[in-house]
Amino acid sequence: MQIRDMLIAAHSLHQAGRIAEAVSGYRRVLCAAPAEADSWHLLGTAMLQAGHPARASIHIQRALVAAPKRHDFRLNLGYALIDSGAPELAVSALAEASGNLAGNAAFWNACASAKKQAGDPLGSSTASSRAILLTPGDFTALYNLALHLQGQGHHAESLPLYDRAIILQASGHTPFANRAQARRATGRTADAIQDFKRALILSPGLADLLNDLGILLQERKDSTRAIALYRQALAAAPDKAEIMRNLANTQLSAGQYETALDTYVTAIERFPAEPAFRVRRAFSLPVIPHDLSQIDTARDKIATFLASPEAERITLRDPLTEIGAANFYLVYHGRNDRDLAQGISRFYRRACPMLNFTAPHAEDGPPPSGRKIRLGICSAHLAGHTIGAVFGDLVTGIDRERFSLTLLRPPGLRDAAAAEIASRFDEVVELPADIARAAESAAACRLNALLYTDIGMEPFTYFLAHSRLAPVQWVTWGHPVTTGISTIDAYLSPDCFEADGAEAHYAERLVRSPSIPMNYRDEHVPPAGKKSDFGLPDNQPLYLCPQNLFKLHPEFDHWLGDILKADPNGIIGLIEGANSAWTERVKTRLAPVLGADMDRVRFVPFLPKVDYMRLLGAAEVMLDPIHFGGSNTTLGGFAAGTPAITWPSAFMRGRMTTGLYRTMGVEECIASGRADYAARATKIANDPVKRAEIISHIRAARPSVVGTAGAARDLGNLLAEAVSSRSGSR
Repeated sequence: MQIRDMLIAAHSLHQAGRIAEAVSGYRRVLCAAPAEADSWHLLGTAMLQAGHPARASIHIQRALVAAPKRHDFRLNLGYALIDSGAPELAVSALAEASGNLAGNAAFWNACASAKKQAGDPLGSSTASSRAILLTPGDFTALYNLALHLQGQGHHAESLPLYDRAIILQASGHTPFANRAQARRATGRTADAIQDFKRALILSPGLADLLNDLGILLQERKDSTRAIALYRQALAAAPDKAEIMRNLANTQLSAGQYETALDTYVTAIERFPAEPAFRVRRAFSLPVIPHDLSQIDTARDKIATFLASPEAERITLRDPLTEIGAANFYLVYHGRNDRDLAQGISRFYRRACPMLNFTAPHAEDGPPPSGRKIRLGICSAHLAGHTIGAVFGDLVTGIDRERFSLTLLRPPGLRDAAAAEIASRFDEVVELPADIARAAESAAACRLNALLYTDIGMEPFTYFLAHSRLAPVQWVTWGHPVTTGISTIDAYLSPDCFEADGAEAHYAERLVRSPSIPMNYRDEHVPPAGKKSDFGLPDNQPLYLCPQNLFKLHPEFDHWLGDILKADPNGIIGLIEGANSAWTERVKTRLAPVLGADMDRVRFVPFLPKVDYMRLLGAAEVMLDPIHFGGSNTTLGGFAAGTPAITWPSAFMRGRMTTGLYRTMGVEECIASGRADYAARATKIANDPVKRAEIISHIRAARPSVVGTAGAARDLGNLLAEAVSSRSGSR
């Protein structure tokens, strides 16, 4: 057989997909004709298809030695080098062909891939754009550019390209999965879920897709389906620690505390090299505790772990990604959290030294006389959130003659309220979603002082606060509990909220503000609704506790029972949990305490803001829960014309409504204890004249706690004094 016939036979096998036989055929040709360029090239492409890119690149280079002007060979060499992990060599090889292949879209697609891998995103984008110009209907060019834009954080811009690419070629799951992530990043969660479902139709049972869809469903509080998907994903990929972590975390957030602890134990056994599972199990807390005993046991678990040799040995690379949680639920236990909070913070500092970053200017003195104080404000919640409503006007109302204002904005909600608040800052710094890089970005601002509006509500600012980013670092009462973090110098709290001796509750120096550090932004209040609008009887007094269910302490169950006993006609109104499992756990906990009176506890579905305000107006009284009461909710009730019954417990978080009342000069709704709480609630609920009198007092005095003109001034004075004297730092 002639050499040409042998080559044609081998190529036919290659085209038929019989790669191994084709490789043997090409080798026989090369034995007879060692300098045959086409044979070396075709052998290289066959090896590339067989998954051997490094060997493929060697063979194609032999082809180029024999035929150096064959630039089509050079294009395939580029592909082989890309697949073998040598993108810089691929860029170089492709550059040699640019003069001859500049009109070839495939060439520019290869350049885009090579430059992306080589860390040249701009070059990759330019190459993809050229490919699209040459062939506007080319899937690869559109898809590569979409990937580039998404990788640069331009998710919205990537979506039209994904749409066009998928119309051209919808045969694989990957384009749908990538578009799902872009849609998720732009808030199009429902569309993202549909894309993941389409991807799973194309690749059923793929663990990564099941996991990603589970994450989206969990974000939508659909824990039941999320947990089922994580279990499917684990069955498909039992060696993936990330899936096990997502399963346990979702069980925990769904209120399945004991199940989550068991899952963490399984994870510890399966992934002994992953210390994060030990930490997560130790620090996990029940969202809805059964009783006081469960609270004590959970807190003892943390203390025991912190004192153990195991805790001393653990190291973490990045607690934001490995742990991904702050100590959020600790504050709802009605205990002094200072020692546990300090112990947890010290553990993280020891386990992850990266957290102990100190900005180069951290020891600088105050700015020269006449120069403005550079004040940073940091929060993930200065948006359409309680934090935005309470603190947005406060922090941006600080005197600009003395301060320049920088918003350090972590990744998070970017709604219209967030944009409006950010527009009032002198500078906005978008912090990257990486604690080490975020700390460096913040340090580059060379702030004189940094104020966190809340620490502990989410993990990003909790871990970032371990860095020393300014000479003076304070936190205020957005999350009303000590941080336990040594680099937070002072806790700014309203004096009227704090008890005598409250300094013992804080790891930070307690700074008592003469005014309440907030500027609550009033909104339009709709007319009160009828109780029947919400499925409640119109002819029975409504005692409404419109708080998140995790704020209801087990002791409060008995206080609710006292009200129902004192008013046999009364109805307790609660709001269903964000997760349906929370509602069921509260019902299970209440039932043995209330007995037959449980029939008079009604759960109202989560409501839009307007309907929520109408519900507040429909109630005879609101019930401020003990140990962790309301501030924003209380102010909403005042706006709706509904008084809140409260009792000042030991810690600031249980004294906020009392502080509001005492600032207003209204004492009738402040109880002295459990029996008095029920007595005042039932008296006011059943005495329309008395209730109208109290509401009149509240409405007349309400301006003293809403939009308080002196709050921003007092905040500025306290911070300016701290900066000038460095009294704000330890």
